[in-house]
Amino acid sequence: MQVNVKESVKFVRWPAERDIREQCKAGQHLCLLIVEHGAQPPEQLSLNEDWVRPPIGSDDLYARVRQLAARAVLNSKPLLDPAGILYYKDASVTLSMTQCEMVAPLISRYGNLVYRSELRQILEHSGASSSSNALDLHVMRLRRRLQLIDLAVRNIWGRGFVVEPA
Repeated sequence: MQVNVKESVKFVRWPAERDIREQCKAGQHLCLLIVEHGAQPPEQLSLNEDWVRPPIGSDDLYARVRQLAARAVLNSKPLLDPAGILYYKDASVTLSMTQCEMVAPLISRYGNLVYRSELRQILEHSGASSSSNALDLHVMRLRRRLQLIDLAVRNIWGRGFVVEPA
């Protein structure tokens, strides 16, 4: 993976450029904090941040930049792990087994339509009722869980559902 350092990561002196760091956090830009001699690094970092102390070798610097870029790619789309935890940006939520089965196609086609019939088949295979009302109830519960991590389940009337940022 090749990373263009100037375009992908903002280098910010810490703590002198604290305001620039806040701007990076607000805009969710990648930020590498250069911690000044004698200063303590920030106690909490977002997934889009990392820090180093000068002097730092170019190999180490590029390794940190590549790591930040990799985190940003993973962070841009929701990720469902095998334990039933859905991650999105800086948040996560635990889902039931049925919710995991239902959200899997919604996440794999993030931002795109998943047909009602597909979700009803998932409910059938899990042994739950697959009626239209049962599907709507499961989707309502899933909506509530996903709101906790700033995701929305949008209804495409008569066709299906789309998961997208809230």
